[in-house]
Amino acid sequence: MLTAEEVHGMTGVPVSTLHDWAAKRERGIDAPGPHHIRLSNRHRRWTRRDVDQWIESARI
Repeated sequence: MLTAEEVHGMTGVPVSTLHDWAAKRERGIDAPGPHHIRLSNRHRRWTRRDVDQWIESARI
């Protein structure tokens, strides 16, 4: 399980953007970025597999 800081380190996407995308998904709005797991109201995590798949899907 990766924190937003760790995902930022892998992707370069700002932490605030990762949380914004995650919040949109939680409200049912389509958003880019890797899927996440919501552990509580204050904690989100990303799996390395989801992040790797998202990165791979962005390849041109």
